[in-house]
This record gives sequence, structure tokens and C-alpha cells, in this order.
Amino acid sequence: MKYFSILFCLSGLLADVLFFQDKVDISSISKIMDEKEIPGLSYSWLEEGKLKESFAIGRANNKNQPVDQETVFSAASLSKPIFAYLVLQMVAEGILDLDMPLYTYFDYPDIAHDPRHKLVTSKMVLSHTSGLPNWRKGKLQFQYEPGERFRYSGEGFVWLQKVVEHLKGNNLEELAKEYVFEPLGMERSSFVFLEEFDANHSLSFKKNGKQMGKSKVKNPNAAASLQTTAYDYALFLEALLEGKKMSPGFQQLMFTPQVQVNLKEGKGQQVYWGMGVGIQETTEGRQIFQWGDNFTFRGFFTANIETGNAVVYFTNSQNGLSPVRELVKLGMPDPQPACDWLNYD
Repeated sequence: MKYFSILFCLSGLLADVLFFQDKVDISSISKIMDEKEIPGLSYSWLEEGKLKESFAIGRANNKNQPVDQETVFSAASLSKPIFAYLVLQMVAEGILDLDMPLYTYFDYPDIAHDPRHKLVTSKMVLSHTSGLPNWRKGKLQFQYEPGERFRYSGEGFVWLQKVVEHLKGNNLEELAKEYVFEPLGMERSSFVFLEEFDANHSLSFKKNGKQMGKSKVKNPNAAASLQTTAYDYALFLEALLEGKKMSPGFQQLMFTPQVQVNLKEGKGQQVYWGMGVGIQETTEGRQIFQWGDNFTFRGFFTANIETGNAVVYFTNSQNGLSPVRELVKLGMPDPQPACDWLNYD
């Protein structure tokens, strides 16, 4: 009986492992895309910190150009973790201090009218506690006291971008090549739209299926302008989970909760923000995450910092985040508190 019990447990464990390895496949993803009317998708899955599978499915435009591994998507806010990774390398080099007020490095005229700007630090920006709005409507104004609470802010990232560009004397695109893209082999990634993307980039679609024109970004934006593929972003996640180009201390800092997010109808109790990444506490361990929403380009990643398992995907549809739970579940177990908090259903 003892040996039978051991055999039964081992066989069950093996079945779970095999199921986990086989459940991410094109047919599963295609079914979700069909149900949610998503024309094109780029999807990568990591296991134990290494790229396991990468899929490119659907069409990039109304001419039925197929999406392939090199089709470039707009990554929206998945730009932010890459920028944070760059910033923390500069901190390690002694170029920037996370707790030093930003105004001491660069006088940012857009917010200099409010004396509270002298309180804002890099740490506040990366943890979304600067008190600034996501995007301004008219004059840039504080919505909360700096450091008071979580308030998701693209404006803060733009301010920090101005600081690092000033300190290094290079624009963000040049810095990203130096600190991220070239060292990690991300050959189809840029914070601006490159000429070589012309032959193979995705257009995007509204909920009603209307195709949108391509906005060819000329000015890099740390919060939102990344152009990339799921394959390239998986290379970044490999480096992030490994701590490549980062000291263990800074990697741990990045993955440590700095603030709890504001709750949405009681959701969010297990969701926090670290240094440039969201953090969700799950039954499988701590995971980092970030969603992207540039209206008709939407995507998401989550990565378990304990197991190294991760999922990242980009879509060319306004519907792209409605099946976030289903797409993540193909490679990561439920529950996913971040999906509840985002509430794109």
C-alpha cells in the first residue's frame, strides 16, 4: 500500500508537469483570440527563467499580412520596467541617487511652479508615489502630496527620463541601446519607430474591427513608446529574473513592495508596486507584472520571481486585455490578483 501511494503521487505529479508543459499551444491561444476578436498576437512563455515557447498568431493589418516572430507591436506601458531596469543600473554606477530630489539634478520647468516638486525622488517616480497624474490635462499639477499614496503616473516617468538624459548627455533611445537592447540582444526593440520596422510592424484595431493608422513615434517616451516583440521582451524578462547587469541588492529592491495600490471595489489587497514593476502576492509566490494600454495596442506580462515562470503577450486590438486571465492561465496558475485589480473584463 505504501509503494502504491508513492507511485500514485509520482504519477500525478508527472501528469501535472506534462500538462503544464503542453498547455501553451497555438490552438489554445487562437481559440481565445477568436472568441475575443483579436486579429493579431505575439506571445512568449518562460519556464524556470528561460524562454520556453514563442508564438506569433493572426494578422498584422487588413491586407492579411501575417504576424510573425519579428512583427513589431507598440508595447505601451510595458516600456516602464525596461526604463526602470536602465535607471537602476545608473544608480548602481553612482550616477543617480534614488532618494535625492529630482530637481537637484535637473530643473523641470513643467512642474517648477509648485514648491512640492522639490520633494519628488526617483524612488517615488518608480513606485508611482510622486503624486502626479498619469497624463496631464492642461498644466501639469500634483494630485496628491509626493510620497502620500500610490497614483499611477506616466508623467513622473517622463520627468525622470529628462533627468537621466541630462545626466548622461544622451537621449533615451541611445541609453536604452547602451544599457538594455544591445547587451540583451533585443534586435527588434526601440523607443522610437525605426525605418527597419516598416516592412514588418502591426497596425491596430478598435473593438468594432476598424483598422487604425500607425503612429510612428519619433520622440522616445520612457512611459509608453516602446516598440518590440514578445520574443524580445522575453529576453528582457530572462535578464530581469536572472539579475543580469544588476547587483543582487538592486534586483531585490526592484521586487520589494514599496506601496500598496489603491483598491478598486475591494480588489487589490494583494497588489503592490515595487521599483518600476507591479507586484502581486499569489499562492504560487511573488510575481511582478505590468500591463500596457495604448488604446488599440494592449499587452501584459507577469513573472514569478521564485520559479522563473512568466508570460508576456502583445495584441493589436482594443480587446487585447479582456482575456488577460485566460492568456496568462495558459502558462501561469490562478489566482492572479493583478487581473482582478485591472478588471478589464
